[in-house]
Amino acid sequence: MPAAISRSGLRLSPTRCLAMLLLCFLVGSAQAAYNKDGGSVSGRFEYYVLTLSWSPAFCLESPMSAQCSGPRAFGFIVHGLWPQNERGWPERCERSRPPRYVVDSMLDLMPARGLIEHEWSTHGSCSGLDPQDYFRLVRTARARVNPPTALSLAKLPIEESPEVLRQTFLKTNPELRTDSLVITCSGGSQPRLREVRICLTRDLAPRACSSEVLRGACRANTLLIPPIR
Repeated sequence: MPAAISRSGLRLSPTRCLAMLLLCFLVGSAQAAYNKDGGSVSGRFEYYVLTLSWSPAFCLESPMSAQCSGPRAFGFIVHGLWPQNERGWPERCERSRPPRYVVDSMLDLMPARGLIEHEWSTHGSCSGLDPQDYFRLVRTARARVNPPTALSLAKLPIEESPEVLRQTFLKTNPELRTDSLVITCSGGSQPRLREVRICLTRDLAPRACSSEVLRGACRANTLLIPPIR
C-alpha cells in the first residue's frame, strides 16, 4: 500500500493511517454517546444515577402538580434513573412513549404520568432496555434505598446541614459508599432539600459519582426539609 500524504504534505505510513482512522472512529463514537441533542446511542453509558426528589419541597413550588394535588402525601419519589458517563450523558436516544399499563404500574413511585413519560423519553430510552424492563429496574433500584424514617415522621420543618443529612442517609444505608451519594438543594436565601442522588453501576451496585455529578452537591450551610403534609 502506498503511503498517504497528509494536509501538511507529510507522508504517512499505512500503519499511521490506520491508527488515525481508528482514532477518528473512537472520537466519533464518544461524541455520539455524549451528544445531548438527539444523537445519543441507546445502551452506551457507564453507570446510573438514581435520583430521589423530596416531594414536600417540590410541592411548595408547584402545588398544582399531579403529585401534590392528589389525596396521598408523598415523601421521596423517584425522579429518575439516569444513564450517566464520566463526562456527559446520553439523552433522548429514541422517540417513543411507554405503554399505558407500564405508566400506571409506576404511579406509586413516580406519581405523575407526565413525569414517567418524560423520564422514559429523556433518560430511559438511552438505557438499552424496553420500557417495561427499564421501569422494573427503576423499582429494583428504589427498593434498595432506605430513607431515614425521621424525615417521614417529622411534623415541623427540619433545618439541617447537607453533610449531616448525607451522613444520616449513609447510616441507614451502610452498603452505600461515601462517594456514591449527593444531596442537592434549591437556591434562595433559605435553600430547601431538593434531591438525593445515588450513583450505581449498571448492575445497581454502589459506585463513586463522577465529578460532574458531585458538582451538583448542595453548598449551603443549612437546608430546610419541609414536612410531609
